[in-house]
Amino acid sequence: MSRSKTPDHESILGPLVIGMLKKIPVFAANPLGDWKELVGEQMARYSQPTSLKKKTLVVTVYDSVWMHHLELNRQALIEKINRLRPEPIVEKMVLRIGEVPEAAPVLNSDYRELEKAARKRLRVPKRKKAPPRELTAEERELIMKLPDKELRSLATKLLKRIPEDDTPAG
Repeated sequence: MSRSKTPDHESILGPLVIGMLKKIPVFAANPLGDWKELVGEQMARYSQPTSLKKKTLVVTVYDSVWMHHLELNRQALIEKINRLRPEPIVEKMVLRIGEVPEAAPVLNSDYRELEKAARKRLRVPKRKKAPPRELTAEERELIMKLPDKELRSLATKLLKRIPEDDTPAG
């Protein structure tokens, strides 16, 4: 019987590739990095990035005072975010007043796809049962020697499922 190795390789490589992609900043849940490190602890308490799409960063700010403070530092913050990247990820920043989320939300929409792929399990096809076969005279004789009726029934069912090419030559 030849078994396909594909499901085994996919089940090993899938999590490995997903794990590697998660370590690359572009595929990270939050490609900006730690917001607290970017803006400082105090500003981070009153603001939170809420989305990043098409190089536009949307930041939710607690009130107009903090919004004004971020607005004054907008360009410096954009430069700080893009500083160590080969290509800028933020070109525009939109500030909105609203409820600041406690935890950092997922900014990268591609990360959600990566998470879905990580949760997806590969289905291994079920092995089909061998078609029942006729028992040989030797097998029937052996079964009849068994003392228990249930044991004879089970042995008959099992032997009928063994393919003919796997039966011992006698």
